[in-house]
Amino acid sequence: MAAKRIRQSNAELLEILFMTYRTKMYAIAFSILHNEEQAEDAVGDAFEKLLPYLEKCRDVESDRTKRILMRFVKNTAIDIYRKNKRDWKNISLEEKEYLMDSCDAIEEYTKCREEQEALTTLKNMLPDRYWEVLYLRYYENISVDEIARRLCLSKANVYSRIRRSKSKAQKILEKKNINEMFAIKSQ
Repeated sequence: MAAKRIRQSNAELLEILFMTYRTKMYAIAFSILHNEEQAEDAVGDAFEKLLPYLEKCRDVESDRTKRILMRFVKNTAIDIYRKNKRDWKNISLEEKEYLMDSCDAIEEYTKCREEQEALTTLKNMLPDRYWEVLYLRYYENISVDEIARRLCLSKANVYSRIRRSKSKAQKILEKKNINEMFAIKSQ
């Protein structure tokens, strides 16, 4: 019965430690690995390695506990980093080229999808007269003169609509919190 109480208190302690330090530990792991999934794995592995030393971490808020946890996650992340380097050296040149091409294609696809989502958001939220000049100018790369001819507007009116549409688009993107992934080109 006493062993069960100790185990339960260890589980509770582990949960408290995790909830208290997970973001700091993740930040350290990510700064070493530059990969979200591997940084998450490093935090999990660090807590696994911590289990035998859990008694040293009873005081959750102490500097000693914080140092122990940060050392565990740093060492775990470094181990993963070294393993990645070893594995990378063992891959043939053809496989490396394939993996690099795959990564580029995935990143390009993700960026394209994010841009499409932002465009859809703008199209749905901007008035048609603003969406139309914004799209023609920045995504079709049509000159202001050509836009004025197509829409039967003066050049001054086109410039005015572009300015207003950029302002409205910026507000929409900030409100939707997608401003970082999609920037309206400045003139």
